[in-house]
Amino acid sequence: MRIIKVILALVFLIIMALMPLKVSQYLGRMLGKFMYRSKKSRAYRVSKANIGLSFAHWDEEAREALLADSLKHTGMSYAEMGMSWLWPTSMSLSKVVSVTGEDILDDAVAQGKGVIIIAPHIGNWEVLNLYASQKYAITVLYKQPKLKFFDWLINKMRKRLGGDMAPANAKGVRQLMKKLRRKGVIAILPDQEPTEGSGEFSPFFGRPAYTMTLLSQLAAKTKCSVISGVAIRKAHGKGFDIEFKALHQALDNTDLITSIGCMNNNIELIAKQNPEQYQWEYKRFKQSPPDLPDLY
Repeated sequence: MRIIKVILALVFLIIMALMPLKVSQYLGRMLGKFMYRSKKSRAYRVSKANIGLSFAHWDEEAREALLADSLKHTGMSYAEMGMSWLWPTSMSLSKVVSVTGEDILDDAVAQGKGVIIIAPHIGNWEVLNLYASQKYAITVLYKQPKLKFFDWLINKMRKRLGGDMAPANAKGVRQLMKKLRRKGVIAILPDQEPTEGSGEFSPFFGRPAYTMTLLSQLAAKTKCSVISGVAIRKAHGKGFDIEFKALHQALDNTDLITSIGCMNNNIELIAKQNPEQYQWEYKRFKQSPPDLPDLY
């Protein structure tokens, strides 16, 4: 069964990589339309629950429209993996149409304190990784997949421009700390639910979400700079706009709960700017406090 999964994944990646971006994105949108109309996929059920919670103040028609658009972008994210992983890096980076806030990243690096890039699951974070890696050889925290082949593939594809990967375990944390103390740049996708014992509950779109404490702890211990980075998908296959920003609320508060609350507030603001491109199909509220019912 594992071999079949590997073969199917490779075939999918190769087919998508053989197509122009505009065509692969079109197929991704068609996949998203199918997920929306069938109403049977896990992505549909989870996205509907998350959007219903996060935009409860919207009317039902607006939430349904966002759900439909969100699933189209989910499909495009899948389809773009061929471009971001198998194309030559120069071709992939040619799809970056504009970069705003690059001076924010450069200034943060120039301060010589180390830099954390907060990169929420929005748009295409693989393109963001490629762009940042070719500038500063960043180290990215990631959750190791169960299949060793996929772990090998992820590492090989994401390290092509000199970057590195740090597994989400004690060894990876030491790797991140070492990089920051050497005044380097790391990236963390902060809206993933951490393992039990490595997070705290903090409000996210009005509901307590089990939130990683690692990022705030790293920032407090190293006094590094923390900024955000996103690669937002343009319409009609025209590529991606990358944006780096200073955080709306700084994470340098010594109180851990306050710090992770600020982090979630920053992620919320980013998600609200392009809500259709946020990864609503992820079970962000899988763990809930005992007094709240299961969302999924």
